[in-house]
Amino acid sequence: MVNEVKKNKTEGIKLDGKDWKILNQLDLNSRQSDSEIGKKTRISKQVVNYRIKKLEEDGVILGFFPHINVPKLGYLTHKIYLRFRSLNKQNEEEILNYLKKQEKIVWVILCSGRWDLIFGVASESISEFDKVLDGFMNLYSEFVAERGISVFNKATIHHRKWLIDDKNEVSWKLGGKKEEIDEIDRKILVELEKNARVSVIDMAEKARISSTLVIQRIKKLREKDVIGAFRLSLNREKLGIHYCKAFIYYQNKTTEKEEKLLKYVYSLNEILGVSKSIGSWDLELEFEVKSYDDFHKIMKELKNKFDIISSFDTGYIEKELGESFMPKIHMG
Repeated sequence: MVNEVKKNKTEGIKLDGKDWKILNQLDLNSRQSDSEIGKKTRISKQVVNYRIKKLEEDGVILGFFPHINVPKLGYLTHKIYLRFRSLNKQNEEEILNYLKKQEKIVWVILCSGRWDLIFGVASESISEFDKVLDGFMNLYSEFVAERGISVFNKATIHHRKWLIDDKNEVSWKLGGKKEEIDEIDRKILVELEKNARVSVIDMAEKARISSTLVIQRIKKLREKDVIGAFRLSLNREKLGIHYCKAFIYYQNKTTEKEEKLLKYVYSLNEILGVSKSIGSWDLELEFEVKSYDDFHKIMKELKNKFDIISSFDTGYIEKELGESFMPKIHMG
């Protein structure tokens, strides 16, 4: 993908080089001001402001969100992977509505391939996670043909290099020990979750604190890695982009072999996320690609290039609910 006019034939969305440059900056840090984006892209502040509003109106930009480093808030993160049987559209909608109402369930995707549905659980203990899982299975186990569970260990999220064919690697690490946060921090996180580009003044009014304190607290949350990044939520369908997952199984693993594989994966334009969890597979990769053929080529090349890969499963994401993996924060 390059800095030229691109058009999705189905949706009729047409973007030019300025749009792509602005989207690129928003993906790097969506809390940048219009003026900061303008300086980096050599586009006037007024044009940046107009373009962002137009991209939102056209449904290209769906929103702005903070990537919250959940372990830093003291939460365990599990993912549940389900393959269904005898599930009709009505059953599917019922399950989705149920999952959306559960406060510990923070992220849900519908997919095809190895799994039909994946959801994330942020809990403060194993017993709390077990309660969430039991609650789901007691209601819907009749539809579950197969179930997988992974426990989050560490991950990296990656800037979308494909937006302007950017070869620079920018990523943010997730994981680590719990950091103490207070009521003011919680209020700030709640407001940022609603809109990561919310103004400092609006945030200060809603949290009933000074603007200076808001700025200081956000800076501290970044320094503590509680907030990994401020990101951009895109309408992939309008851009002709597909969201895919790969579940990789190792053989004859060594640290050196894994590091070589990861270094190569990190360099890929299409990489979105790399997660190491405790579960049936060793590595979970997320990609945004122009076509499923591109995804298959990437995975075939990885398999041929790195003998640490024994096999892999694939997933094609059809619908995503939630992106930041942030649990609902209760105020005191």
